[in-house]
Amino acid sequence: MQASKDSVAAGGDVGAVITGDHNAVTHVYVLPSGWPGSGAVPDALATRLISECHPLDLEVHHAIHAAAEEEELPSYVPREHDVHLRHIVDTARGWKSQLCMLVGGSSTGKTRACWEAIQALAGDKWRLWHPFDPTRAEAALAGLASVGPRTVVWLNEAQHYLAQPQVGEQVAAALRTLLADTSRAPVLVLGTVWPVHWDQLTSLPAAPPGHDPQEQSRQLLAGRQVHVPDAFTDQDLIAVRSAAEGDQRLAQALAGAADRRITQFLAGVPALLDRYKHAGPGARAVLDAAMDARRLRCGMDLPAAFLEEAAIGYLPGSVFNALDDDWLEHALAYTGRPVHGDAALLRRTRRAPGSDRDNRCVRLADYMEQHGRRTRSRLCPPASFWDAALRHLPHRSDVSALASAASDRWRLRYARLLEERARQLPWHEPALAPAVQPPEYDWLDDTDRWPADHLTCRALADLAFTAAEAADYEQAAALALEAAECCQPDALAEIALRHEEAALPVEASDLAHHAAASGAPACLSHLAMMREEAALFDQAEQRPSRRRIRTHRHTGRPGSAPRSSRGQRTCRRTLGGRRRIRTSRSSRHHRPIPVRGPRHRRRSPHRP
Repeated sequence: MQASKDSVAAGGDVGAVITGDHNAVTHVYVLPSGWPGSGAVPDALATRLISECHPLDLEVHHAIHAAAEEEELPSYVPREHDVHLRHIVDTARGWKSQLCMLVGGSSTGKTRACWEAIQALAGDKWRLWHPFDPTRAEAALAGLASVGPRTVVWLNEAQHYLAQPQVGEQVAAALRTLLADTSRAPVLVLGTVWPVHWDQLTSLPAAPPGHDPQEQSRQLLAGRQVHVPDAFTDQDLIAVRSAAEGDQRLAQALAGAADRRITQFLAGVPALLDRYKHAGPGARAVLDAAMDARRLRCGMDLPAAFLEEAAIGYLPGSVFNALDDDWLEHALAYTGRPVHGDAALLRRTRRAPGSDRDNRCVRLADYMEQHGRRTRSRLCPPASFWDAALRHLPHRSDVSALASAASDRWRLRYARLLEERARQLPWHEPALAPAVQPPEYDWLDDTDRWPADHLTCRALADLAFTAAEAADYEQAAALALEAAECCQPDALAEIALRHEEAALPVEASDLAHHAAASGAPACLSHLAMMREEAALFDQAEQRPSRRRIRTHRHTGRPGSAPRSSRGQRTCRRTLGGRRRIRTSRSSRHHRPIPVRGPRHRRRSPHRP
């Protein structure tokens, strides 16, 4: 039996065109399921009820975790673009097909906004279709003809659907057909795209004349975009602060996000931690050295030469010897690669014109600095860290901070060397006007010595910090109170703040007032600022509890410290990474002047 001319034999999705009297096969064609004229029954799309979908499956970014019992996503704070998106969703509920493309940078909350918007459709039994298999464009092209009413077409990262060569224009044309087909209404098409891809899809062609590779996409997207800003406005931040009272992740984002980029912080932190976890030995050593430098109060801009030499001590000898000669370049390239929200572990800072390449600096991500303070608080940097600081840190303030840190960790030789190095460096303080001279510190000269009988007080303070690290706050308070009775009010102030961090506000308030009475009044300001940041405004003005204030055994009066005899040397030093602040005697405007190190004390007012 012979086939007629130009007949089509279709079996499922694959067919062949058979022509002539000898049944010659001229070419093979492929038709998607449900294609008009295929003779096949359209296959049901892999759609799901919106109520059965999970936001992470729809490519909503993971967020940071502050507690194990929290939900996977933080509380959502609506913004201005959510109002426009809600109006589009309401129009779709009124049986009119809609398309909306959210345009914004990386991790600005575009996908999360789409997810929150379609929750209004879940009660009406709307379904969702997310085409991605085998590729996004191919899946969309094969299935758009089968989309039925009350379906959300989810096109996250829309450039993968519309900007693909050859296929992208076909997808755009199929979407235009879907939106115009009233028999399949209502349909809601939601997509997200970066601004650079939006420009590519909607810009007019430059050359050659008559060639327009994005004509269908431009016609599809015209007037259907909603802009998502990178940063939160003042009004948005008010809503975030209110929501942060019940969500620790939002509170953490408020404290750590730079330039009001809340969503970038929430989405970028997990990616940063993942890259830190999987970093190679060289990159990991550089990051550890940078985190140690920042937690020990070095400046934000860290010289690459300093990190290169400091990282040596963070690696076993065999591992370091196995590194390539250009290991630092590989480490900086890895740590500088951006993740969600354009965040990077280490970001290179712009060099001044004409500066040497060896003077390049990098800046540690804000959250990684916080992560280092939490995870490395009990670790002391290796010898290579202090040696690198002596040779490569150019600023006096950085070297002075490390001198105090070395003294706190009983690296006394390095403390002395760093202090000498700091005195050799020029004063550099951009905040001071050129005509303003740096304040003269009331320091002792090199002939003064640390009183031997005060080493016990210093040891008590160190034991108090050890007890606080072990969460034994009662023992820590007892040791700090005993140390403060002699010469260590700063240690008591630090223990008071640690009580506040451990959710012991009553004890923290009592210890802070006691520390202030003993000679560390700045503790009350620190405590008040911590409570204001946590929106605990009533507690910020809380007075001490009389029943909890202990008395000094010297006088028996609350808040009275032992008085030294005239001319007797009393020690006042900094512990726990905080500087003492006092007022210069020569200034009537109370300019804050930091007091450094164990060898620098506050002179008695009776001494000349």
